Amino acid sequence: MPDPKSKIELLASSLEELRLHMGGKDLSIADQKVNAQLYFCLANACLRGHAVLLYGGMGANKTTLVNLLGSSFLGLELERVEDLMVTGHPEQTEEKIVGFLDPRQWTGQEAGPTQVLWTSWALSNWKLINEINRFPSGKQNLFLEILQKRRIIYAGQVCQPGDTCYFATMNPEFSATYPLDQALLDRISACVPAYQPDFLAGLLLSEREKEVRDLAAMLPRFTEEEFSSLPGLVAEIPLSSQVELAVLCLIRDFTLCERAPSYDKTQLSGSKPSLGLCSGCHYHNNPEAICWQADEGLSDRVRQDLRIFCRAFAFLLGREADLEVLRAIAPYVIWHRITPLASRLEKPPYFGAGKLAYVAELVNKSIDRTMNERREMNLIYSRAMDGEISASQAIEELMLFDDPIARLDYVPSLESRP
Repeated sequence: MPDPKSKIELLASSLEELRLHMGGKDLSIADQKVNAQLYFCLANACLRGHAVLLYGGMGANKTTLVNLLGSSFLGLELERVEDLMVTGHPEQTEEKIVGFLDPRQWTGQEAGPTQVLWTSWALSNWKLINEINRFPSGKQNLFLEILQKRRIIYAGQVCQPGDTCYFATMNPEFSATYPLDQALLDRISACVPAYQPDFLAGLLLSEREKEVRDLAAMLPRFTEEEFSSLPGLVAEIPLSSQVELAVLCLIRDFTLCERAPSYDKTQLSGSKPSLGLCSGCHYHNNPEAICWQADEGLSDRVRQDLRIFCRAFAFLLGREADLEVLRAIAPYVIWHRITPLASRLEKPPYFGAGKLAYVAELVNKSIDRTMNERREMNLIYSRAMDGEISASQAIEELMLFDDPIARLDYVPSLESRP
């Protein structure tokens, strides 16, 4: 069987050579530079059950890129893949998206189970939701349920398309767009900005002499066996203990404010750090503490997404799933799920418009602190959990660290031990 990884590399180079995707290399992983829009889509194609959202203005090659990749990975003609996607608009109905009742069942005399004619989109294991923010909130709930359950329910019948790759595209706010629900955004694994071609890319695109459909037929095609083997190949990539620790600390750094200083945010309806929840906290306004700088914490889905996309990028780039990969991909997994405090985001050099860059700064700050200042306190906690030192001794030593994870996570954990 041909090596799927080699075929992915050929696909990426073919997209550039055929002038089908000319995105700049805006994602740096150590000494490697790749295009984030392309490689997050490639990574998602190697996984199942995860969703990637491409966000950007019109003409940024979002929909075309996903359809081109679908044509290659599924081994189908581009027109066939384009027929699989659903496109948002306010009058789009559930019947047009997932399926409708088969009218032929009502012509018989005997009553039988309800029969549903499922759409090609519902049955496909490559699902593109085009212009998702043109769906009203009621229709967005349909996609939330699909991403949550990994199956489609209609008229009491269940469609199980199997392991599926989910993609969505989103334009900026226009008169016919709607805000995306926060619960839906939390189930989107990564959000990637897509940019219109720059000057050089425009020159290269002008050299394209054939239509996109004709060029798409020249892309490499994956067999069903090759496409199905990709998740297993990604799963074989190991994560280092440093990455595992950094991921856990990163989640806690963003989430501690849901417990501090009140320890029960659910009783404070509408309260957020931006509304004064953290004003009396010891760590408020401390630039080294991340927890007070965003209104929402991060769910465990973020931990799962960080781990699996670290593996996927390591597989694609032929490298270890190390801290450099985590630094690169973590901002794209986190930034659409949180609301940074405006007072921080509006300052230079972000000026209210650099949310992704701001989150990247917080990610680097968390990882650097975990690997440096937190090294000793992590060792103390590990020794206490392993029984090498007593819990009381560990608590005494941990209280010397002015770190929110030590005081709000490690110490309560040891205090609860018998």
